[in-house]
Amino acid sequence: MTSLLHKFSVMSIVIAVVYFTLETLFTVKFGQSLTGYLPDLMAAALLLVGGTLTIKNPNAVGILCGAWGFSCCLHYRSWAW
Repeated sequence: MTSLLHKFSVMSIVIAVVYFTLETLFTVKFGQSLTGYLPDLMAAALLLVGGTLTIKNPNAVGILCGAWGFSCCLHYRSWAW
């Protein structure tokens, strides 16, 4: 189980870096207000911090779950809009 959690944490960090990079490129190219950009930065930061903390301490998995919940809620909201 710990091996799966470690792989999931690493995958979360990779997704956070890709998400941050692509969202920043979109903002630079097309422009976006701070109120549209800030939640995306928060989602990427939560995924990065949650993944890092879970790698260091597997008992911190709740932070990673919260980060994924926030990210999924953010993307569902933009899809349903």
